[in-house]
Amino acid sequence: MTSANLASLYETLVTYRKFEETIAAAVTSGEIHGEMHLGIGQEAIAVAMGLHLRPGDAVVSTHRPHLHALALGVDPVLMLAEILERDGLNRGKGGHMHLFDPVGFMCTGIVGAGAPLALGYALKQALDGAGGVTVAVVGDGAMNQGAVFESMNLAAVRRLPVVFLCEDNAYSISVRKQESTAGELARRGGAFGIPGSACDGTDIAALDGVLHDAFGRARTRRLPSLVVAHAYRFRGHYEGDLDLYRPAEEKEEAARSRDPVAIQRARAEESGIEPAILDEAAARAASTVADWFRAARELPAPRPADARSGVYAGA
Repeated sequence: MTSANLASLYETLVTYRKFEETIAAAVTSGEIHGEMHLGIGQEAIAVAMGLHLRPGDAVVSTHRPHLHALALGVDPVLMLAEILERDGLNRGKGGHMHLFDPVGFMCTGIVGAGAPLALGYALKQALDGAGGVTVAVVGDGAMNQGAVFESMNLAAVRRLPVVFLCEDNAYSISVRKQESTAGELARRGGAFGIPGSACDGTDIAALDGVLHDAFGRARTRRLPSLVVAHAYRFRGHYEGDLDLYRPAEEKEEAARSRDPVAIQRARAEESGIEPAILDEAAARAASTVADWFRAARELPAPRPADARSGVYAGA
């Protein structure tokens, strides 16, 4: 990667970090209500994924969806307005865990349920023949759900252009992966003939290489792949989680050695980029996010009269 690319990626990483941190502050202040799951510590996965997404691609995310939406190009102001319970992306009806955008993005809070939904996008892309790819994002806990295995099977049988992207942060809520999961996750697709790769999910360069192969396989050969990205979430499972199930020393070590923002900055500085340039990039990122929040807060609340619009029910 060139120095310009490294600086740009650093700015994107900081933007994603500031985005989630500002949401966290709004939860603490009471401006945002309800359960909130943030991707702080997992930003590099979304940034690297964004390097390979094109118009016509789709992403189906999880209960931790914001960064994946940004990577695909979902309007950040409208997404924030939705999270702030204003007339946003889904007219205030979706909220944090039910974001949807016709550009090709949706998420679900049901563990593992996004994988079969992703196959719908991938089937359409296969029928269109235009080279579109769908990313089915799952967590390490979802890799133990039958729906994910069923989706892998169908993706292999129908030759669907889907990348199963597992964000492995080593915990299913409060349960350590060693206590719930047997074997290597990257080998789980082998029975279906789906190649799997594992990589450091805090390192954009490592992610980029693995995702390049997976996206290429889906886009040019219309075949699925499995990518497992090892990362560490720096906050509890949700905002307000006391997070007493993870040892303090484990979290401290992760903060020292597994912060993707610090890793990217160190790599940029090693390439010869002046710290002042990176400081400017970080300042721009913070300003960008502040502008997004300001614009989202200016949007109106949904009208009560529209409560039933866009809602369908069978007779």
